[in-house]
Amino acid sequence: MQKLQSHYRWFKTIHRLRISAILVALFLAFTNATLFLLTQTPQNVDAQTVPVLVETIEVSQQTEVVQVVATSPATVQVTTPQPVPDPTPVPAPTPAPAFDKVSIASIGLSSQFVAVGLTNTNAVDVHPSLVGWWNGSAQPGNPGAIFLDGHNPGVFSTLPSVKEGAQINLTKASGEIFNYTVVYTEIIQLAGGSMNTALTPYGGASEGLNLMTCIGTYSTKTGTTDQRLIVYAVRS
Repeated sequence: MQKLQSHYRWFKTIHRLRISAILVALFLAFTNATLFLLTQTPQNVDAQTVPVLVETIEVSQQTEVVQVVATSPATVQVTTPQPVPDPTPVPAPTPAPAFDKVSIASIGLSSQFVAVGLTNTNAVDVHPSLVGWWNGSAQPGNPGAIFLDGHNPGVFSTLPSVKEGAQINLTKASGEIFNYTVVYTEIIQLAGGSMNTALTPYGGASEGLNLMTCIGTYSTKTGTTDQRLIVYAVRS
């Protein structure tokens, strides 16, 4: 009986030792796992700046800027500004045509003059409302005679009253002014008259200005008057 009790006590002692060993092993395993997890926890790291991407896209000759701003690795904001339309172009104003001008202050004459040619009957193609400068005659500032023609009644209505010594001014579209002095007037008959003197500077002058208009009696047969008034001036 004593022997049986001795074996029983020995068995209980071995069993307690096994349980203690198991508990110690579990405690050590838990402790090692806890230490491992603690060593793997990331440290505080300074946040790094995320770069900003700017992309330029050409669309229909206009530049559209697409800006992508990343505030954090998980947040991205996209903004697309609307293109500003070009202003409506304003056409440049058409400049007014520039004309040359003839003035005779003593008779109140002031008119623009334009270049004219000849008709199919070899007559000067007089402008209906302006003085005509025949483009086959001299130009202001050049040797020879400038020939101006105008209607009467019309732009040259007062020309028959001009006197010798009257001043005539020609103003070019550029602003340059040429001065002339009336030295002679004459009346010629249309029938059989010659234009040679009207196209020649008076008295052998280097630069002349000759003006002509209709006077006399109107003829329904010819459709014009029977005389012409020619005013001769030289550069002064």
